[in-house]
Order: sequence, then structure tokens, then C-alpha cells
Amino acid sequence: MSDNDGDNAPEPYSRYLRSVLEQGIVMGNLPKVTTDPNRLEEQARKEMDKVGFEYIRGSAGESATMSSNRLAFRAWKLVPRMLRPTGQRDMSVTLFGKKYDSPVLMAPLGVQGLMHPDKEIGTAKACAELRVPFTLSTSATTGIEELMKRLPLPS
Repeated sequence: MSDNDGDNAPEPYSRYLRSVLEQGIVMGNLPKVTTDPNRLEEQARKEMDKVGFEYIRGSAGESATMSSNRLAFRAWKLVPRMLRPTGQRDMSVTLFGKKYDSPVLMAPLGVQGLMHPDKEIGTAKACAELRVPFTLSTSATTGIEELMKRLPLPS
């Protein structure tokens, strides 16, 4: 939704935030997926196959990358700006001549076949639907050829 009828502009963030707060506080409908990394790990443990979960949880050996990432995220503080003007913001980015709505991409994650039967194909389809760039890992369980057959590039 947007403030301008008839266009395809994204919903203003202030309206989205209000909706999230109303759903959680007023209606008691909490998000399906938590943002707390410890709770997220427990959710994943319950939902995932043990082999796939352990592969991800292993975090490339001694978990140094995961520890570094968590420390880096803790250094950032998000400060909501309530009761202030929140006009439309353009967060789009152009990569390799293609414009995307946000500066987010799906980092390569190998061996996705251990985690889900859709393998990298499911992730690539979700990325295409969300207009998020997808990257294929060099240790993918899906080859480039198979991926291209199942998810051809738009013309």
C-alpha cells in the first residue's frame, strides 16, 4: 500500500511499523519467526532435520564467524524515530545493471540439500519472488545447470 492511489510504491515504513506494533501489542499476534538469535536457534532445532541443523549450527568449524557476527550486531543500536515525519525512502541499489528494491542479498550457503529437499532451488525461488539477489555457493548441492532449468532467468 502507499499514500498515492493507483501506484506500486512500497508501503511507508511508518505504516508497516504501526501494523507490526498493533498486531503484537493490541492483538497479541507475535511474529512467527523471532529476532532473538538464541530463540531462533531453538525454533530451527525443532523444525529442521538433525543433520541440516547441526551443519548450520557448526558455523564453519569453531564458530568464530558466528561469534564475530553476534559481537558486531551487538555494537549497532537501532533507535526508532517515533512521532517524526517519515516520508518515502528509496533504499534501492543497482548491481550489475539491475535495480533492486533494497541493499540486501542472499549470501551463499552451501549444501542446502542437507537442510531442505528444495535445496538451493527453493532459496533461489524465494529470492526471485522477493527481488533479492541470489548467490550460489561453490559447495551447493544444486548445480548451475539444474538451477537454470528449474528457475530460468527473466528475459
